Amino acid sequence: MQKNLTCGRDILCKRLGSLKKYILVTMEEPYKLISDMAKPVSIIYNYEMTEENLEKLARERRDGEYIVGFGGGTACDTAKYLSSKWNLPLIIAPSVVSVDAWLCKSIAVRHNYKVRYIGDVTANEFIVDYAIMQKSPEILNKAGVSDVLSITTALGDWRISRDVFGDRYDVSYYDASYNIAKELLLKEREIAMHSEEGLKSIVRGQLMEVLLCEDWGNSRPEEGGEHFLAYCLEELTHKHYIHGLLIALNILVVLKLQRDRAVFDYREIARFFKNIGLDISFQKQNITREEYREALMRTGEYVKRE
Repeated sequence: MQKNLTCGRDILCKRLGSLKKYILVTMEEPYKLISDMAKPVSIIYNYEMTEENLEKLARERRDGEYIVGFGGGTACDTAKYLSSKWNLPLIIAPSVVSVDAWLCKSIAVRHNYKVRYIGDVTANEFIVDYAIMQKSPEILNKAGVSDVLSITTALGDWRISRDVFGDRYDVSYYDASYNIAKELLLKEREIAMHSEEGLKSIVRGQLMEVLLCEDWGNSRPEEGGEHFLAYCLEELTHKHYIHGLLIALNILVVLKLQRDRAVFDYREIARFFKNIGLDISFQKQNITREEYREALMRTGEYVKRE
């Protein structure tokens, strides 16, 4: 399965200008990047990803022929939800690639500080405008490597689940996932510079892992203990974290915990994060050692429960 993906510079506003009536789902910060040229018939801002709030937005039907999601994961997921409810064609245009949610069919909603995935929405079109992305916060784009490099821990977990629990396994998917991670690691210099080539490598990595997971049928080739540890910490503290920074920290911890079953050396990944300029320290993320220790202790129970 492929995605109808168009990439380039200064292409988003041209495409929006060709639409007659579109509803823009965004947030205030990214909207500033296109406000001079975008002419939507309606703008929807959403900051709360509960299913109840999404249902409320859906009841307030807007007049338009297209839904355009422009921003990060929240804007794109909100656009997916409204497109599905209103039966309108969907265009997704990420302003940052901090997470891979813009490419996914599912919608991440929160309930009692837990993440749950609903829906199955395929966008009609994806537009990646590198000129816009380079004006967005550099730290958010760089954090997007984590939804690709979570492969490094996912593969170790996959081997453990295969050997200990007899989980479904396919060497061709395993190798494909491994190669996606290795390819991104080779783009360290470009990502560190926040160059167009660096952004292209993150977009390509996210695209390849999302397509691989869709073909496999779930996120097994890309997601492991690092994501569940993040979800457990969020449930425990009720705090909001930058997804990619927290996942990066968890990748290093889980790689160390995997010991001889780890597929990647945690020191290699730690150097990569440092060299591209990601500060993933507890202090940067407002995490106490006590909170993190408690989350580590509870993650096994969390996975069984959820």
